[in-house]
Amino acid sequence: MVSRKLFAAFLTTIIGYFIVPVFFHDVADSYFIIGLAVSIVTVPILFIVGILSSIAIESWSFSKNIGLSYLTHLGCAILCALIFSLTASGVLIAAILVSFVYTTIFFTIDRLSKYFEERNQKASLCKKKT
Repeated sequence: MVSRKLFAAFLTTIIGYFIVPVFFHDVADSYFIIGLAVSIVTVPILFIVGILSSIAIESWSFSKNIGLSYLTHLGCAILCALIFSLTASGVLIAAILVSFVYTTIFFTIDRLSKYFEERNQKASLCKKKT
């Protein structure tokens, strides 16, 4: 589970670097600078808080509902954005937007990798039976 979460966080970092600057309406010359500035803050939070909270949510979840799991992940990300916005003024909307984007990317990659992991395990079990 931890390796799957690390994989999802790594891919989220790469994809988020290129997607998040699209939401900021600045000069095209600063596209990569915005990606770097956002990544400096989000990557450590993603790898520490995001992975730990995702493991906790998946371990203690009583429901296997994917929508509820996504909303729980999103709630945790918005809570982190609210805490971050206490340290800097005027960044609440941007922090919530970034947390939404990163959570959606992370959750999608994590679910897809979990699906493929379970499918490969079932296929290997079927091969062992024959």
